[in-house]
Amino acid sequence: MKVFAEYFVEGGVIYRRNTLLQFGDCWDLIGSAVLANPGSAEPTSLVSEDLLASISKFHQRYKSGEGVQSDHWHEFSPDSTMRFVEKIFNGWYLDKNIDLSGVVQLFNTFNVKNQNLPEAVAGIGEDSELLFSRSVYRYFNDKPTYFGFSNEVLGNEMLRKVAVSIFNNSSDAVLDIYDRDFSKNSFYHPMYVNQAYAKSHFQKYKNSILAGIVKNA
Repeated sequence: MKVFAEYFVEGGVIYRRNTLLQFGDCWDLIGSAVLANPGSAEPTSLVSEDLLASISKFHQRYKSGEGVQSDHWHEFSPDSTMRFVEKIFNGWYLDKNIDLSGVVQLFNTFNVKNQNLPEAVAGIGEDSELLFSRSVYRYFNDKPTYFGFSNEVLGNEMLRKVAVSIFNNSSDAVLDIYDRDFSKNSFYHPMYVNQAYAKSHFQKYKNSILAGIVKNA
């Protein structure tokens, strides 16, 4: 797995967003995952010019030609959550091990790294598109999308609104494996999936949501 993401500082705040998990050398979109906030992964280097060109082409194809700012894009070492996302998409939790080829987009509801949410909102503003990922549903491209918002998001009034908006604006193809009523779904973080996949209470979720992600990938 190779990992690329926007990582930059603005107004003294560190942002990480629009993470791309690439498997092999292919740039076809496999699917997306929407989680809570940036994890522990740290940048290792700026991406090369060749990689930046590939990311730009990916944006042209899947993100409506959205521009790529060269000094924002870095290469990262994968963290444990990214490894768990890989296992969701390659079917590992279903006793499969599909050889993935392409890109899984990793979005977060809240894009600020290691930041107290109320403080960030007070300083940046609740309507900030940098702070929140309200519009990422536009980039799912009808591909399998795993919503792993977690209790951290669902238990926070402000973040829950963002999660509901992303979910409700997603296409019918994306929502096919979910209940259309947001409140009737479980949105497990990949870390919890990795802990619970073999337990009896988790089998219904595994055989519906996780199987649906793999089937449609």
